[in-house]
Amino acid sequence: MQPDPRTNLSNQLADTLTNRSVAPDEKREITITFRASYAEKARLEQRCSGVVQSDYIRARLFDYPLPHPKLVIPEVNRQAIYELKKIGNNLNQQTRAINEAVKIGSQPLTNEVKSYLRTIEELTALLSQTRQALTQASVEGQSNDYQNKS
Repeated sequence: MQPDPRTNLSNQLADTLTNRSVAPDEKREITITFRASYAEKARLEQRCSGVVQSDYIRARLFDYPLPHPKLVIPEVNRQAIYELKKIGNNLNQQTRAINEAVKIGSQPLTNEVKSYLRTIEELTALLSQTRQALTQASVEGQSNDYQNKS
């Protein structure tokens, strides 16, 4: 009998957390301040691009994994994704309406209707791929920026 994958994952997570020098779940009650030059501050800001500075510093000091920067999708992509989602929702509503009409018998399932449903299915898949491509391009662009700054 194989062990439950959730148990394995839980055990791996526990091992990872116990191997850290400082437990990340401890309540942080102390504030530490230090002085830096303008050049050091600029370098820190450059390296932290998109990441909270305290999280970045903590990760470097205590050997935590480096946090990932927040995903910022360019406005142009955000608008395109929004419009694509609206179009996709409309296509889904049409598909549901046609399927319901066929189900209750008010619309016969003709070859023309089948063809239309296939076309809607293809358009929905294309919309999904386009949305993913827009999001992925944003993620990759930020990932490359982040890697180049580290």
